[in-house]
Amino acid sequence: MKSYTVKLTYTLLFLCFSFIVGCEQQAATGTAVQGARVTLEANEHSKSFGEYTVLVNAITTDQLPVEVAQGYGISRSKNQAMLNVSIQKITPMGTSPVAAKVAVAVKNLNNQLKDFDVREIKETEPDAIYYIGQVSVNHEETLIFDIDVQTEGSTQPMLISYRQRFFTL
Repeated sequence: MKSYTVKLTYTLLFLCFSFIVGCEQQAATGTAVQGARVTLEANEHSKSFGEYTVLVNAITTDQLPVEVAQGYGISRSKNQAMLNVSIQKITPMGTSPVAAKVAVAVKNLNNQLKDFDVREIKETEPDAIYYIGQVSVNHEETLIFDIDVQTEGSTQPMLISYRQRFFTL
């Protein structure tokens, strides 16, 4: 009797876990692109997809040094957030930057979409490729960045959901 109860308990736990995971994957899937969107946890800024690693970070632009902001035409403000995305290819010799098509949809916790344009920045010393964009932000506002990355020659995009809370006071 006891082994039957244990088996039944494990079966029910497995079914519940499968249902929860299925619901989370359905909720995280992008509507425009098929496939599961990976959600980065708090303080997580990278995700590996096979031979690629996607790195993401968001800050208010007042944190940028003046020279950097001027050099890239970025206005410095506590009420402007900047998302930075880069893609690295993992090789036996280390990592190298990779160009990609990067699209980002930004929304707040009320599902209100915000305007967001991505532009590519290439550096030669050191060799780097960044994809950045700016968006307005309010104090204690949480933004959700749904990031779609497609490297040249790949058939499946890498889908990431990145959440960041901003403090502008």
